[in-house]
Amino acid sequence: MKTQNKVQLIGYVGKDPVLQTFADGSKMTKLRVATDHYTKSAEGKPVQHTTWHEVVAFDKKSEMALNNFSKGSHVLVEGFIVYRTYLDRSGHTHYITQIRVKHFLNLDR
Repeated sequence: MKTQNKVQLIGYVGKDPVLQTFADGSKMTKLRVATDHYTKSAEGKPVQHTTWHEVVAFDKKSEMALNNFSKGSHVLVEGFIVYRTYLDRSGHTHYITQIRVKHFLNLDR
């Protein structure tokens, strides 16, 4: 293997998953997952930093996410990073970073 795009996150779902169904019948579920890391302040006290990740699951994994996760669920996500850009109606460029799910696990159960 010469290259690898692999992500593993352990965090908490920030709000209930949102399902989208497309014209061709395919499904996508979006989850917002929060992870934390810690640094020390100048005074030596721990400082918590939260990062929010947009996680997307398709088809069967989409249904599994919808049925197994809700706001506050402790979740393990394995997948890969996808970067997208698009222009809005006013011509501004938007940058999107997503984690596409390959596997996930509800750590509450």
